[in-house]
Amino acid sequence: MNWPKGLEGLCYGGDYNPEQWPEKVWEEDVALMRQAGVNLVSVGVFSWSRLEPAEGAYDFGWLDRVLDLLHEGGIRVNLATPTASPPPWFSLAHPDALAVTADGVRLTHGSRDTYCVAAPAYREASVRIARALAGRYAGHPALAMWHVHNEYGTGCHCDHAAAAFRAWLRARHGSLEALNDAWTTSFWSQHYSAWEQVMPPRATQYLPNPAQVLDFRRFLSDEMLTHFREQKAVLRELTPDVPVTTNFVFGDWVPVNQWDWAKEVDLVAIDHYPAENPPGGDRVRRRPGARLGGRAAVAADGAGRGDLHRPAWPPSAPARSPG
Repeated sequence: MNWPKGLEGLCYGGDYNPEQWPEKVWEEDVALMRQAGVNLVSVGVFSWSRLEPAEGAYDFGWLDRVLDLLHEGGIRVNLATPTASPPPWFSLAHPDALAVTADGVRLTHGSRDTYCVAAPAYREASVRIARALAGRYAGHPALAMWHVHNEYGTGCHCDHAAAAFRAWLRARHGSLEALNDAWTTSFWSQHYSAWEQVMPPRATQYLPNPAQVLDFRRFLSDEMLTHFREQKAVLRELTPDVPVTTNFVFGDWVPVNQWDWAKEVDLVAIDHYPAENPPGGDRVRRRPGARLGGRAAVAADGAGRGDLHRPAWPPSAPARSPG
C-alpha cells in the first residue's frame, strides 16, 4: 500500500474544482484551505473540456497556476484523469462512443459519463489525455497521487459493448454449448446457435435472463477495469513513484466488483455521501477497509459546503453544525 506522496498520517481535504470558479478567488480558496488544515485535494476530475478544448490542443496554463498555488500553500494534489466526462468535441466527432441504454436510446452530450467504455475511440482518447497530464506534471512538487476517472459504473448496451461482451463470454465460457448450459437457455426458447445472436441484456418483452444480466455486470466490471489499467500503465510509466487509485462508490447501480479492483489500486478510495437516512446506510457505513482485499482505505469524496450539486440519491442531506 502506498500513501499519497509527501504526506504522512491523516489526509484531510476534498474535491477542488477551481475551473468552475473565477480565478480571482483561487488565492482565497487556498488561504481558507490552510486555515481549515487541508493537506490534500483532488483536482481536475471533470475538467477534460478545459484541458483539451479541441482534439490534440491542450490548455494546461490554468492548471499550472492552480497546482503552483496549492504547492505554495503546502497542499498536495490528488490529480485526476478527467475521463469520466469527455468534452463536447469528442461526442460530436465520435457519436458511436455515446452510451446506449437498455431501451436502445443513444444518449446525447450534456451531462457527465457520456461515453461507452467499450468504444475504441473513447479508450484511445482516455489514454492520450492521461499521457498528456502525466507528461506535463510528472515532476511537479504538488503531485501526491493519481485519481483515475471518477466513480466507475457507467454501462452501455451499444454494438461496441455487444461485441466486447461476446469476446468476454467466449473467454469465460469457452464454447457456445457451455454458455447455453450456464444461462439455462432452454428456458423460454433462448437457446443460442451462433455467437452473433448473443447480445447485452437489452429491453425485452418481459423478464430478462438473470444469468445473462449477471454475466453482463461481470463483463462491465472487467471492461472498466481494463480502461483503468490502460491509464494506470501510462501513469506508472511516466511517474513510477506516484501512487495510483480510483474512487469506488457503492450501490446496486454500480456493476463493479470492488473486491477484485482493490488488488489493482495502490490504496482503496471510497466515496461517501452522508445523509440522514441513506439507502442501505448502515451497510455502507459499516464496510471496513479490510473487506476490500485487506487494503487501507481513504474516503475520497463527500457532500460538502463547497459542492455545486448535491448527490443525486439522498432525498435530503443533514445541515452542518454552526461553525
